[in-house]
Amino acid sequence: MTSSDVSVPEWMTNEYFVDAIAVKLELPPTAFTITDLDVRKATEAGDNYASILYRVRVSVRVHDGDKQMDVSLIVKALPKLGLSDEMIKMMNLFPKEMAMYTDILPVMEGMYHARGRTGVAFGPQCLKHSTEPTDILVMEDLRDRNFTMANRRQGMDMEHTRLVLRRMAQFHAASVVTEQQRGPYGELFKEGMFKEEGRAMTEQFQKGQADFFQKMMHGWSEKESFYANLLKHWGMDLFDCLLIMTRAKPDKFNVLNHGDMWCNNVLFHYNEDGEPNDILLIDYQISFWSSPAIDLLYFIMTSVNGDLKLSQMNYMIEYYHEQLVESLTFLGYSGKVPLLKELHSDITAHQLFGLMICFSILPICLMEKTDDASMDLMLDQGDAGTAFKLKMYNNPAYVKQMEQILNYFYDMGVMDILQIGTQRTSRIECDPSLELPLWLDREFLEHIVDSKYGVGSADKRIVRSVYVKNAAKKGDSYASALYSAKVSLLWQDKATEETLSLIIKAPPKGIAASYTLDKEMYVRELYLYEQLIPEFEKMYRDNGVSVKLGPRYYKPRVGLPVDVIVLEDLTISGFRLANRQEGLDKAHVEAVLEHLALFHAASAVYCASGNTLPKELIESSTDREMASKTDKLFAPSLDSMFKYMKEWDFAADYVDALETVSRQIYSLLVDTWTIDVNGFNVLNHGDAWLNNMLFAYDGETVERVAMVDYQYPSWGSPVFDLIHFLFSSVRGDLKLSKQAYFLRHYQERLVHNLVQLGYSKPLPTLQQLHIDFNNRLSAAVKTTVIDLPYVLADPSEDASQEAAIVQTEAGQRFQKLLFDNDRFKEHMRLLLPYFRSRGVLVAEAAKL
Repeated sequence: MTSSDVSVPEWMTNEYFVDAIAVKLELPPTAFTITDLDVRKATEAGDNYASILYRVRVSVRVHDGDKQMDVSLIVKALPKLGLSDEMIKMMNLFPKEMAMYTDILPVMEGMYHARGRTGVAFGPQCLKHSTEPTDILVMEDLRDRNFTMANRRQGMDMEHTRLVLRRMAQFHAASVVTEQQRGPYGELFKEGMFKEEGRAMTEQFQKGQADFFQKMMHGWSEKESFYANLLKHWGMDLFDCLLIMTRAKPDKFNVLNHGDMWCNNVLFHYNEDGEPNDILLIDYQISFWSSPAIDLLYFIMTSVNGDLKLSQMNYMIEYYHEQLVESLTFLGYSGKVPLLKELHSDITAHQLFGLMICFSILPICLMEKTDDASMDLMLDQGDAGTAFKLKMYNNPAYVKQMEQILNYFYDMGVMDILQIGTQRTSRIECDPSLELPLWLDREFLEHIVDSKYGVGSADKRIVRSVYVKNAAKKGDSYASALYSAKVSLLWQDKATEETLSLIIKAPPKGIAASYTLDKEMYVRELYLYEQLIPEFEKMYRDNGVSVKLGPRYYKPRVGLPVDVIVLEDLTISGFRLANRQEGLDKAHVEAVLEHLALFHAASAVYCASGNTLPKELIESSTDREMASKTDKLFAPSLDSMFKYMKEWDFAADYVDALETVSRQIYSLLVDTWTIDVNGFNVLNHGDAWLNNMLFAYDGETVERVAMVDYQYPSWGSPVFDLIHFLFSSVRGDLKLSKQAYFLRHYQERLVHNLVQLGYSKPLPTLQQLHIDFNNRLSAAVKTTVIDLPYVLADPSEDASQEAAIVQTEAGQRFQKLLFDNDRFKEHMRLLLPYFRSRGVLVAEAAKL
């Protein structure tokens, strides 16, 4: 065996290629002997990023006639590329390509051959494939048939382009007929380069890549600097949009896309006059079922000459459509053939994908060949990766094309990726680490200001500046994204400067969004802030008592792409959070119980007076399907917790029983949460722990309490709020020792408020409260194993819902903080015997 500048893997032996040579020569394996292998690189650096390609010249002696010949093969093997290895596995590149070469392409080619078009072929012949010792494809070497790549830096002229569009149309047409005859392509071909499983990996690299590209664009020109500001806060919104956009729409015309349709995956054959007369496609690694706009935009934006791709766009789409219709008709397609007009609309709807390709693939096409080009360098955040990307993005040929391309996409409305109606910069300042939502701009805040102060000449406030930062530290909020906005105002009529401080609450972005199971949180919280809290406060005012049950709500403008809640910033009024690791002392606990008694009493009187609550507030705790999904969501977190807990000497007698209950705790609690129609019921806050409570002080004395985050309110026994609060937020030495006292303190204030508001039904007794507390005590197990670790954990940049579940390096660090800290152990040392002595460490205890 010989080799040139390439490390030959151990599996690449004479014996390995016997099967491939037998297929190529159409001879039995006993009819020849392989005498030597010559292994070389099949591509130059920068021509292939997701595979290792070898060109292997196999020396063969055919026994009949003792003839000696050389057979050239292309061998494609799954690489070990470090950073990109995980990406390649996640995208199922090799399973897809094996299915394409061994099954789908032969079927599609056979359709044309059976009808006489024997010259139609979509790729090289696959001679062998295997999955051991790694994923390997052995194919004919198209160079032997004089197929070569076009010059990727120059881009294709119209003659080359028409050949590609014709073959692409033939491929798409055959894929549609195949689907019609054989049925859907299945899960393997459902998604391409954008898939939910890739969210964590994409988010990991997105910010660094985006920040780098931002800096490059600011250095190009003033116009490109404007575009850079438009793109500045796209963040994971881009991934989410592309994830949705690239999925097949059942009511639209879909095809099997090649998926990686750029010049390096197209090989041309030329006649004696040097004119291209045939093409073949390679690298079917990202093929997936979706709109033909994917392949069209990918190819046109990356591979057509820069002077043609925009000026001849309409002609290229028309030509492709002509070829598509002709091929569908030729193959006897019986479905609806898309109109040219419909194809144009579909391409327009997918143009964000085209813009993304211009950011990611076009710079590779236009870059000069370099020995160090690799996908790892593309993903590398260090010096080597920076140097590589500097060379790539500052390439004059790339900058020149992007000037026209960015103008085109801007004029087509592509910069409005969330389709909220505007393509504008935010015109606000923000913390550099913040991924500012695209809808959170100056106009959004001007609407809030106008709704608060009015727009008349005497009341109008002018927004002078805005600064936005995260409103919560890592680990203080898991179910929402919280932003703090400081709005500097000028009241012109009074020549007065003012500051408006707001808290803006929105669904989490990126990975965190995928862990949000409960989609009705916004509906419930909005109903509380808009309807119930103002009504409850009015009930007390009508009885001569001034009560503040939550922050003031400001209605945001219509047309936002996500659910948004805007509230006054209570910290401006002196409110602040308590120390969650220490837990609340007796005075703070009493203040919270008094506040809960106010809220609960108002809700009970409100409903006793004939008012009804929406079903979202009544049925939210009875959804067994949601409970089962939640149990599955927290299963990995419990795996980690019990791994640590089994090492605690004091937990040995309890851990097995606790684990049995905890693994099904949400499902069990559906029974625990059952509403007793004959009992005393209130509207529970639903998430009453200390990070949802703010305190204002008169010196050292707690003067006022305010509660926030009304995302999980539900109608039922008040002990749900009491259990969650007492077991999550009270100081360890008070949690059990003062439990009966705290229940009495709450009940006394509750009865006082009910009487004051004119409650017309029997008053709840303390004894009834204790019985109900005991009957529903299984809820305390949920609070202890799911919520308490988060309360007691030290602050960490690793803190997130996702980190508590996945086994990444950051996730393992955070899980250790959650479950292997002394505070949690001390609480559990007290709680485990308590739970057993109260009989809640058995599943049956959850049933009422």
